[in-house]
Amino acid sequence: MTYRSRGGETVDAIGDIDFRVDARELLCIVGPSGCGKTSLLKVLSGLMRPTEGTARFAGEPIVGPPDGLALVFQEYSRSLLPWMSVVRNVALPLRAGGVGRNERRAAAEAALDAVDLAGFGDRYPWELSGGMQQRVAIARAVACRPRLLLMDEPFASVDAQTRADLEDLVLRVHAELEVPTVFVTHDIDEAVYLADRVLVLSRRPSVTRTTVPINLDRPRDQVETRHDPEFVEARTAIVQMIRAEQGSRARGIAKD
Repeated sequence: MTYRSRGGETVDAIGDIDFRVDARELLCIVGPSGCGKTSLLKVLSGLMRPTEGTARFAGEPIVGPPDGLALVFQEYSRSLLPWMSVVRNVALPLRAGGVGRNERRAAAEAALDAVDLAGFGDRYPWELSGGMQQRVAIARAVACRPRLLLMDEPFASVDAQTRADLEDLVLRVHAELEVPTVFVTHDIDEAVYLADRVLVLSRRPSVTRTTVPINLDRPRDQVETRHDPEFVEARTAIVQMIRAEQGSRARGIAKD
């Protein structure tokens, strides 16, 4: 896939990437910085059309945001509407889908309860911490019971402890909903901790370098899981692959 930069240059962002997400799977995508992870997620969400190839959802080509898909953005402060209460933010997709007022209120409150924000529905986003705002964004995504959940580096802007709490929240919600999830992250430890599989991309134009199966037991624990030899082995292998990609780019720049 190619696009034009602000300077008018043609950028080759995504090359040959071929994968599928299985039912109830949590797939994490990692790769060198600038390799097109977010662009790939925009294609999957229907926000960007590929210049070549096809992305499909439930067997149908994606030509726009499909019904049954939910996306959690990295910038939670921009994705929430500050003039709406928390419960109204969560209920917004349901309102757009024609769900009645009482039903969408009940669904929104249930989603808030699922992300440990029961009792905060009448607050406004700006009254909450960053981690709580991202919980609201996750609640909004799961309130409509999506058939596919996309998450674009959703924890990049929070502190380490909040990040760990949100990772465990995602695992719990994923286990309860059993919704296939594609999770883009630059944090390799996070990818290994969350995923059933990790898709490793090359540098731009990105191709699939490899797919690493993660065979760690569930439920997972922030301490025990991260000390599991299989966790360390998978993390080390992925780090080495990405460093090799970054090194090849650096050598190419030096050669030029």
